[in-house]
Amino acid sequence: MNRFMKKLVDSAPTVDTSYRIGMRVVKTVAAVTICLLIAWFIETRDSLPIAAIAAIITMQATHSDTLRVGIFRILGTVIGGIFGILTVLIGLALPYYSDGLFIVVIPVMLLANLYLCNLLKMQDSCSISCVVTLIIASQIVIDAPIHEALHYTFIRLRDTMIGVVVATLINMLPGLIKKYQLRHHESESAEQQNTEETIT
Repeated sequence: MNRFMKKLVDSAPTVDTSYRIGMRVVKTVAAVTICLLIAWFIETRDSLPIAAIAAIITMQATHSDTLRVGIFRILGTVIGGIFGILTVLIGLALPYYSDGLFIVVIPVMLLANLYLCNLLKMQDSCSISCVVTLIIASQIVIDAPIHEALHYTFIRLRDTMIGVVVATLINMLPGLIKKYQLRHHESESAEQQNTEETIT
């Protein structure tokens, strides 16, 4: 018991007074702000957080990592949407689905979903794919019409793509600014050198 308490105390969070807000934090907040603005302008407030959540999860330390996570998130959403719709169609065809049969069908579909993601070596897509499948598959359990499941799939994919694209572009921005500044500095240096050569 004493060992457990010691481990608990040792692993407790501590305060880092030297911490300063870094670029990744700034980029994440900027990406979320842009996603919320897009959601506001396209009047999709009922799914407001989806794009912002996708941006938060997608944002990584480097541009290449952000792109990789974003691609896996989009692919996971697509696979989850397909399995979710398949589950809804199976549920519509099976009697007693809403009366408890979904407790068997949904886990079987999640198993198939996870198998496919692992087969395609898309382990990073597993969790989001299962979440999307579960949410879509649950629509029929609450007696929602199939068009609502299809609509949710489209909305989820659209908003995820917005979040991924925004996070990727925001992550690229500092690199693009540095490249522009470097080119501008090089062109100024070249102009100054040309001017000096002309004078002499």
